[in-house]
Amino acid sequence: MKKIIIYSLVLCLILFASSAFAANYFNKPRLAVRAFDNKTDNRSVPAGAITEMMTTELYNSGLFSLMEREKFNYVREELELGMSEFVDQSTAPQMGRVKGAEYTMTGAVTVYFYNTRGGVVPIPGLGGAGAAANTAYVTLDIRIIDNTTSEVVYAAAETGKANRAGGGLITKYGGFAAGDHGGILASATRDAVMKHVKTMEERF
Repeated sequence: MKKIIIYSLVLCLILFASSAFAANYFNKPRLAVRAFDNKTDNRSVPAGAITEMMTTELYNSGLFSLMEREKFNYVREELELGMSEFVDQSTAPQMGRVKGAEYTMTGAVTVYFYNTRGGVVPIPGLGGAGAAANTAYVTLDIRIIDNTTSEVVYAAAETGKANRAGGGLITKYGGFAAGDHGGILASATRDAVMKHVKTMEERF
C-alpha cells in the first residue's frame, strides 16, 4: 500500500513538472525583432548583421518565442505558393495561422568605434573612456514595445568592449569587416548583445 502511495506521489510530481514545463515553453512572450538603425557617423556599420546577432542570441536564450518579420516575404511567398495548383494541398501551409507578436524590439547602433592609436572614446551616458590601441567599443540602444498598449517595457543602452588580446575573431556572424578590426568589432558587438540578453532575462 505504501509503495502504491509513493508511486502515485512520484507520478503526480512528474505530471506537475511536465505541465509546468509545457506552460513555460508554450507561453513565452512572442517577440518580433525589427532591423536595427545605424545612428553613428560610420556608414559602414553592419546594422543587418548586428540585428541577426541579436536575433540568434535571443533564440539561444529561450526567453522569447520569436516571430519572423524582417524576412516575412519568404513566408508570404510560401503561403501564396500553397494556394496555387502547383502544391499538394495536404502539405500546403494554412492561411490565417501566422501568429501575431505581443512585443516588438527596435534597436539602434549609437557607438561603433575602433581605436588604433589610443586616446579617449566618447560613450553616450558614460562620458569618456580611455582606449588602448586596437580596442573596439559598440553601444546598442534597445527598446521593447508592447504592441497592445504601445508602452515601452524595456529601454536600455549597453556598451560592449573588446581588444586584440581578449576580443579574438568571430566568424560565426557574417557582415563584419575582414581583418583584425572586424573580429574585434564583432566581439565588442556580441558583448553588448549579451549584456542586453542578461538584463532581459532579469526583467521578463
